[in-house]
Amino acid sequence: MMRKSFFIETTAVFGKPLPDEQAAGLFPSLPFSDGDTVYYQKERKSCIAQDFKGRLGYLQQFDFVFDEVVNLPVTVKQADLYVVYLMQASDSIQIADTQNAPITSLNKRRARFIYLPRGHYCLHVPPGTYQLFICYFDVGIFDSGADTGFEFLHPLLEAHREQSSRPMVSRDFMIGPVTEIYIQSLCEKLEKADVDSQIAIIFQLKEMIKLAKRKIDRELGVVTENEAMVETAKTLIELGVDEKGINYSLSTLTGLLPISEANLQVLFKKHFDITPNNFKKNYIIEKSKKMLTAGDTVLHIADELGFAHERSFYRLFKRCTGYSPKTYLSMLDSNSYL
Repeated sequence: MMRKSFFIETTAVFGKPLPDEQAAGLFPSLPFSDGDTVYYQKERKSCIAQDFKGRLGYLQQFDFVFDEVVNLPVTVKQADLYVVYLMQASDSIQIADTQNAPITSLNKRRARFIYLPRGHYCLHVPPGTYQLFICYFDVGIFDSGADTGFEFLHPLLEAHREQSSRPMVSRDFMIGPVTEIYIQSLCEKLEKADVDSQIAIIFQLKEMIKLAKRKIDRELGVVTENEAMVETAKTLIELGVDEKGINYSLSTLTGLLPISEANLQVLFKKHFDITPNNFKKNYIIEKSKKMLTAGDTVLHIADELGFAHERSFYRLFKRCTGYSPKTYLSMLDSNSYL
């Protein structure tokens, strides 16, 4: 299991957590589907802290309300690489060392990667309301050349490998509606005791890192806006199908991305050699194949993927693969003996 390494010492400001029965009026702005939630309140200050410890990643989320400037002590128990998202904020926040020397700051709706060695730090937060999302992960996912293309992370990854005693930060990047969808989808997938959930979590974290790269590359002019947009559209379709199955509407994309549906069709086809609609159908079929091989019935799969009738799924499967679900399974069984 991923060890917790980043501790915001909330008790230093708030004292003991509230009993659950006294926290009835406090609700997290980004609720985790699983994990631990702790509530604090002291006079006109409040905090909701959520934690989720996964196999390859650790997630934290904080809702703060402060009526004065607050300096929250932070303890890092082992050197790690963090991604810090300031989802909502009344002002900018700052991370400093114990000598009050600033390490980095974050503005509202911005995020950045931070490498912090073991030690004590301070989070300076002005009066107001704040929503902070923090995640860290097994940086081994970048080993053996897997960090190719992620140049913006190289100094931080190298610092982590060498266990450097000096903090390092990446460029910051924007938090837009697409980032919010990624994070909300991630929080909805949290389930400690489920293997599929653990795999989905690390996959989602990797997609969030890729999204951050696209945002930084776009701001630096390394890639065009169109290239970044179609890559984001592809992942949004996958997330949408994961949540709503066949009922995911591609028109949602044009509400999130600054492009018309017609132009998205052209760009997507040019980039991936497939239309968004056919990509959506193929993604649904690939999901259904995995469910079939896992032993799920056609009726259950059709229901899970949002089809109104079993026959509707059957027709799409046969149209996309050339086989019925039953024939597809029998072919797999026969191949297993070859």
